[in-house]
Amino acid sequence: MKYVLITAGNTSETIDGVRKITNSASGKLGSLIAESFIAKGAKVIYVCSNESVQPKLPAEKTILIQGVLDLDSVMKELAAGYQFDCIIHSMAVSDYTVASVMSYNAELNTLEELSDLKDYKGTKLSSQIENPAIILKKAPKILSYLKSLFPASLLIGFKLLVNVKEEELYQVAYKMLKQNSCDYVCANDLANINQLQHKAMFIRKDGTYKTLFTKEDIAKEIVTEIMNTWEVVK
Repeated sequence: MKYVLITAGNTSETIDGVRKITNSASGKLGSLIAESFIAKGAKVIYVCSNESVQPKLPAEKTILIQGVLDLDSVMKELAAGYQFDCIIHSMAVSDYTVASVMSYNAELNTLEELSDLKDYKGTKLSSQIENPAIILKKAPKILSYLKSLFPASLLIGFKLLVNVKEEELYQVAYKMLKQNSCDYVCANDLANINQLQHKAMFIRKDGTYKTLFTKEDIAKEIVTEIMNTWEVVK
């Protein structure tokens, strides 16, 4: 029995009790990959946000998270209880978390702490604040440590850029593959993603790649490549 860990969709970083910073990732691609693996008999652990698309076929376990720190905790907890044959980290994870909310004094060009909002995540920013300023801090890079947590797992990372030449997309994605000890990287340009297409490069560790044009094609290619790899190492 093969176990596959898939992360999908977006993360959301809390500003206050009602506001958050997020992105437009839907989790649709991750759900298609999960469905393909489940149909092949694999056991899938699926990690996503509440807003993300979930696979229509039943996963072995679905874990809902909100922010990148939640994802960080979940990954480390899973490492204590599972050994995955493959990890597909397709989730669009925030690069930053919210450190604090300040008030910007335009006349003095200074930032002042909002003393009445020490616990801003459990309250609501007042609409009377003229110039609220959100201070961000760097979030942990989940992909960077997955191979150390799961050294025996095949690892697939995802890279998204916007309006770049294909060669630049390839170079950035392949560099990410090597830096994070990935076995594969799926590289996308947001300019080539819409309702009708999802153009991507599926890049292998040896530098070769295949260009795909829909989410369905990407899911099929990933599952086929991984299944073939498992057959070779039997």
